[in-house]
Amino acid sequence: MCLRRPYGTALFLALLLGCFVGPPAWAHGPTVRVSPGRVVPPVLTIRAGDTVHFHNASSSGAGCTVVADDGSFESPTLGRAEGYHHTFEEPGEVAFHLKESSKARGRVIVVAD
Repeated sequence: MCLRRPYGTALFLALLLGCFVGPPAWAHGPTVRVSPGRVVPPVLTIRAGDTVHFHNASSSGAGCTVVADDGSFESPTLGRAEGYHHTFEEPGEVAFHLKESSKARGRVIVVAD
């Protein structure tokens, strides 16, 4: 019985820590990599309710701000290797661009679940 308690305590602490730290990196869903002048992939199709991870993949350290053309979301300025998550609830198409480079554009196509 004594051997089980440390494992139970460790599991409890891991779950508690997860509440404050958030989900692991692999749990964030599809990723759009952004960097000054570039969006990869430029078109992403997801299901309603999916969360997209926008990741600054710039090697120069330049900041990127992802902005929906319809104003539905705007990320904070993302430094190198930083990310932003946005959940797309409604079916439709959302075009976005980088505030720092209007030529860097993309679209998220949201299909009904």
